[in-house]
Amino acid sequence: MTNTIRPQVDGPLMVEGDAEVFAADGISIKKDANMWLCRCGLSSKKPFCDGTHNKAGFSDAATVSTDYVIKKLEAGMPAANLRLTLRQDGPIHCFGDTSIVGQDGSAWNGNQANLCRCGQSKNKPFCDGSHIAAEFKS
Repeated sequence: MTNTIRPQVDGPLMVEGDAEVFAADGISIKKDANMWLCRCGLSSKKPFCDGTHNKAGFSDAATVSTDYVIKKLEAGMPAANLRLTLRQDGPIHCFGDTSIVGQDGSAWNGNQANLCRCGQSKNKPFCDGSHIAAEFKS
């Protein structure tokens, strides 16, 4: 099964594939083939979407930069499964072969990425460090 993350226009990240979400301390939160992850930063069920983006007016065209490169790679060989680790008060670290596909058909393929979950990044769906200035709390 191919791991695919699809940002939704003005909405969450749709995750499809062999994916598992881990807390910052390494404890598994959920393993599922289909998940909806919050990217507006306001869900009461973080990291999962609860629909708050609709009331909050979250706005994003759900395009994907194809030239994104993570600055610090983690050790280890990426695998067929997708490991989504929630950084404390920060992004979702994706580790494993993944395709991130925008609503316009743009796509990024790789094995490590940091995805915004505070809603403030200027390079959505990727993290640009905006969570620090926004004082995002997970």
